[in-house]
Amino acid sequence: MKKAGKIVGSMFASLGILVCLFTLVASAKLQYMKENPDTEAESQIHSSETEMDDVLADLDLDKLDESHQEVDYKKTMTHSWVGALLFGVVLLGVLLNVPKDSFFTPSIAVVAAGVGAIFCGVGFAFLFGMALIGSGLVAVANLKQ
Repeated sequence: MKKAGKIVGSMFASLGILVCLFTLVASAKLQYMKENPDTEAESQIHSSETEMDDVLADLDLDKLDESHQEVDYKKTMTHSWVGALLFGVVLLGVLLNVPKDSFFTPSIAVVAAGVGAIFCGVGFAFLFGMALIGSGLVAVANLKQ
């Protein structure tokens, strides 16, 4: 059970770090493009908006649909770097073997995964949930010893 928990926890924590870093870089780039549009990017954005308006008109959907909401890039970047840090804590907590306090490090990983699932929202919740299951397995296996 301990080995399975380490595999699941470390695999999803590593994947979560990669996803968070990718999201962070993409958000920074999109924010930069929004603040400093060049002519080519501006024409592409305008053409995609007109195509979207045509599709919405064909489907008889309101323009106040969720797809037209502004993206808060600073919030997305904050969630991404906090998520990457919490996934790092989960990864270390699952993989570290401390002989004296064998329950302490997996319990820190469990708390970090729980906080990450709550704070970072729906985008990272699945990865944090799976990391929570893996770190929980490690914590329960260490508790039985």
